[in-house]
Parts: sequence; C-alpha cells; structure tokens
Amino acid sequence: MQPQPQQITIQLQGVPQQGYPQQQAYPQQGYPQQPYPQQGYPQPGYPQQQFPQQGYPQPGYPQQGYPQPGYPQPGYPQTASPEKKLKKGFDRLAERSGIFIKQKFELLEALSGCEQNNTYYVFPLSKDGEKKGKKLFKAKEKSSFCAKQCMSGDCRPFQVKVNLCDDSEELDNEPFLLLDRPCKCTYYCFNRPEMSVTYVEDGKSEFIGKIRDPWTCFNIINEIYDKDGNMKYKIEGSCLQIGMHCKGPFECCETIDFDIKSPNGEVISTLQKRSPGCVKAALSDADNFAVNFPANATKEDKAMIMAAVIFLDFRYFEEKPNQQGGGAHINF
Repeated sequence: MQPQPQQITIQLQGVPQQGYPQQQAYPQQGYPQQPYPQQGYPQPGYPQQQFPQQGYPQPGYPQQGYPQPGYPQPGYPQTASPEKKLKKGFDRLAERSGIFIKQKFELLEALSGCEQNNTYYVFPLSKDGEKKGKKLFKAKEKSSFCAKQCMSGDCRPFQVKVNLCDDSEELDNEPFLLLDRPCKCTYYCFNRPEMSVTYVEDGKSEFIGKIRDPWTCFNIINEIYDKDGNMKYKIEGSCLQIGMHCKGPFECCETIDFDIKSPNGEVISTLQKRSPGCVKAALSDADNFAVNFPANATKEDKAMIMAAVIFLDFRYFEEKPNQQGGGAHINF
C-alpha cells in the first residue's frame, strides 16, 4: 500500500491567503481607506511636531556653537556690561537748567527762639518752577553758639558745607563745596561782606570764586566773581517790592523777585524767593528759592550762583524770632 502524499500549506507573511481572514495591514479593494500618518513625513490633518534640524539654529532650542545673548559662551569674547556712572557735584549742576533751594524748617528754633544752624536742601527745578525729584545737595551751616545767638545773620561768621545727597553709600554725604564767610565790621562802603567758595570734592581744595555784597542806597545787589577776580554776574532785587518791607505769612509778603544780570547790566536770568507756606512763614525764617541758571553758565558758574543764593539768605533774610515783621534787613 503506497502512502498518500501530504498536502503542505505554506502561508507567506504579508501575502493575502485565500480562505483566511485578512488583517487590515494593507488597503483592501472595496473598503474605505483610512489615512494613516507616516512617520517622518508631514501628513495633512495631523499636528506636525517640530524637530530641530542638525546644523541649523532652531528657535526655542538651546543652540550649540552659537553665542546666546545674556549668557557667557566659551570661546567667545565677553562684553562687559556698562557700569552706571556716579555723578558728582559739578556733573549734577552741568545738566540742570535750574535748581530749587529749600531751607529746612527748624521746629526747635521756632519753639525756643534759640537760633539753630541753617540747613538747605537743593533739588532740581521743574518747568513750573517747583522742586522735583530727589535731593542733589545738602548745605549745612557750621558756626559757634555765641555767633548764632549774639550776632545777626547779615554779619555773623559762618561756614557752610555743601555735600552730595545720593542713594549710593559711595557718594552720599561726600563733600562738594565749602562756603566761608568771615566776620567783618561793615560801615557803609567800607569793609563790605564777602564769602569765598572752595571746591573740596575728592580731597581737593580749589578756590573757584567769591561773592561780595557792595554798598547801595536802595536795591539789594550781590556780585559774583570767578577765581581770577573777574565779575561774572550780578544778582539784583528792587526795593520797590512788598516783601522788602513787610514780613508776613502771606504770599505777597514772602515773594521777592531778583534779576541775574551780566556785568554790563543785561538781564539774563531770574531768581525768586518764595513762601515756605503760611504756617512755616509765621513761625520761622525758613525760605525757599527758585533759581534759573543763565543759558551760557558753566558748571563753576552754576555752583557760584547756588552759593550766592545761600549768602543772600544769610545777608538779608536771616532774622531772630523777636525781629520778625520787618521784611528784608537792608543794612548799610
């Protein structure tokens, strides 16, 4: 008996076989075809994932071999960030067209009647003539107790130290100017009062000019001289103003206008004494001044004008509590 031949069926993977259920691995004729996304190729209707391309900088990915802003990169020269320049005394004045000088109200002086050292704060001047921003300088008087109590402000000797005011500890309270006014026995046109101005920043001691009070019959005049003795400016206030004769807490009695003139008498800028307020004006002799610098003034000229305003306040508007009520003291 001969053996029956066996039927061997070989199913090839991936090839459809007749009589067997077919897997949907390939699209079949007569059936709806479902699109399948192909890996590595963009497919319509599917969100595309961004992949960085090798060798090209891609946004949102850290790049190798390219300098990144704000981060140190090895192999690239580093640019040092610019440091903030610290502005000292002359630099602060050079960029200003005007300043506002405010005298500190001394409560102890108002209550006791005992004269205290004067303190002034210097601010930038706003367009409307008021103080703005932060303090630029602090000017504080240094004089003896006997000089303050026994001598009037128009002739007593004093020194005023003008220091910087700054948020930086490196510059705050650093010396800038020294104003020195020696005592002089003045009689009419003889031995007129003077004040010297010395630049003392960074340990220096350079004489930059002086302020002199000449003898006049009526108006208030201060003369400003440079270090070579040349007259640069005149500050002149007319005696025909209410504030020159009537001291009161009202604005009309506190406001006095001055002209800043060239040596030949041409008016080139203005200065105004202002009221510190009704209550403060009634209790003390604290004053405010709004100063507009001449257009061609140098930084040294501006420093001299600032010093002249302080000298002007001591010379004519410094008064003891029992002397208030007489306006400006025009002493010959």
